[in-house]
Amino acid sequence: MSNKQVSGVFKATGDLLQILGESRFVVLAYTNAARTIDGLEQDINEVASAGALRDLPRVGEAIAEKIQTLLDTGSLPYYDELARQVPEGVVAMLQVPDVGPKTVQRLWRELDITSVEALKTSAEEGRLRGLKGFGAKTEERILKSIELLSSRSDDRTPIGSSRPLAESLLTGLKAACGEGVVERISVVGSLRRWRETTGEIRLLAVSSLAEQTLKAFMSLPQVAEVVQSNADAATVSLVDGPPATLKVVEQSQWGTALCRATGSPDHLAALDEKAKDMGWQLGESGLYALAANPVSGNGSVSRSEAGGDQRFFDSEESLYEFMGLQWVPPELREGGGEMEAASDRSLPKLVSHGEIQGEVHGHTTWSDGKSSVAEMAEAARSRGYRYWAVTDHSVGLGVTRGVDAEALLEQRREVDAVNDSYAARGIDFRLIQGTEVEVLGDGELGLPDAVLAVLDVVVASIHSGLRQDRQRITERCLKAIHNPFVDILGHPTGRLLGRRSPSEIDLEKILSACADTGTAVEINANPERLDLSAEHARLASGLGCSVVINSDAHSIGQLDLLRYGVHTARRAWLRTEDILNARPLDELLALLKRNRSGRSLK
Repeated sequence: MSNKQVSGVFKATGDLLQILGESRFVVLAYTNAARTIDGLEQDINEVASAGALRDLPRVGEAIAEKIQTLLDTGSLPYYDELARQVPEGVVAMLQVPDVGPKTVQRLWRELDITSVEALKTSAEEGRLRGLKGFGAKTEERILKSIELLSSRSDDRTPIGSSRPLAESLLTGLKAACGEGVVERISVVGSLRRWRETTGEIRLLAVSSLAEQTLKAFMSLPQVAEVVQSNADAATVSLVDGPPATLKVVEQSQWGTALCRATGSPDHLAALDEKAKDMGWQLGESGLYALAANPVSGNGSVSRSEAGGDQRFFDSEESLYEFMGLQWVPPELREGGGEMEAASDRSLPKLVSHGEIQGEVHGHTTWSDGKSSVAEMAEAARSRGYRYWAVTDHSVGLGVTRGVDAEALLEQRREVDAVNDSYAARGIDFRLIQGTEVEVLGDGELGLPDAVLAVLDVVVASIHSGLRQDRQRITERCLKAIHNPFVDILGHPTGRLLGRRSPSEIDLEKILSACADTGTAVEINANPERLDLSAEHARLASGLGCSVVINSDAHSIGQLDLLRYGVHTARRAWLRTEDILNARPLDELLALLKRNRSGRSLK
């Protein structure tokens, strides 16, 4: 079993315990174990084989035994026992965004609601108001959440799950085929465009041994069943994930096939129209002459069976060039004006991962992170960063231990010690100290201004009260934005992809205020958030906001999530100069709302 699967079982066990009214401490034993396993850098099976389960943080002897049982047998009898005590429909209510175990428990015990459908009916009929603390707005919110659940397409998988799976298929296929068999291969479709969700995994490959390549693909360990196959393509269902398709083409067809397989439908429709205007038809493998057509430009030419010219392209760049277009990065191929820009060669030079010089939002063991300040610093440096900000949660966030003024003073000494160590070794890397300060229910902050003023950077975020009405949560956020010591607004809408809808915040008003006050806005790269979205990041940039891209890493491995944020920024048409943390540290600090140089907690 994978870390994700084991973590899911323990999270589900904690949910059942909470629904059944177990004590907070018993529930936490399982939910904490789930978080620990989910954040592990090492495979949980390797940890168990080494006899080191008890060495994991927040894993006691009883939990370790249950982890071992789950790994050995594939099931957890304790979970099965709990599940028999709760109707399936009650458990299903946990799928409704923003409806947690405590709410489900009350709905079941106090109103005898045992399914999502019954919950919907009760909300429509105003019967939820019989519960203390529930009112008309609560019913409206629950109905919206049920609508969100219903609108989710069951065959759409978040990119944070589908992209790594696609890459594992790609890597596994090349290894299974042996050196040189797969000459070229790429993820295509919506995954190549880095959309937030995908309906299927699609791969495109070049190989002169198509039969061998397809056979290897259909035999990969991730494959559960072969759905269909022919001479040049195969579709399979996977053990865990959406269906996957591999298509094999010839090298001469690669450019056109890659373009068509990438999409989007709107982009391809515009390309089709452009080709027709030039007297060509854009096919699956090349361009086909519609009428007598002078041959010119790049590409190889042959005669079709009908006697007309065909033109093949071994790269996308040569296809676009032949059509008189600037090559369009996959992230922009959504029918959002990219064809017009490509025609007059005015597409922007998009930000790239290698241009990010550091991050200004990340966590350590001082709050809910899993690695120390020194460990996170070294991990950031090893990834090529020039700087990294320690921004642990402030006090005021109820779900985790927060850092107060006294702790920040102690943490500053640790940060300074790490910096001194790098300086002594002549290493050009610097830690800076900040906080992710909690925006409280009334817009006040979790730390006083006197403390915020002496930090290097302050990220303000909302983690609770996300279901406040539009006016209240907007005013709350505006109050934080207008604080002179708030430099960055973190994950502004509070959404969790597929799990929690965005807050009802007036985002355009918020982004305008950020632009007016010089408050930067964050693209939170965690694929569960991607907040701001590409659409909202483009709006923010258009309104004049500075943007930062952060992984919001709570462990070393999560630093690698930054790529999701970079591709979201690219989908938003953002350039290097639009991204604050694509600048050297001195420039970044100077461009924050308030330059805090010369101040210290010492």
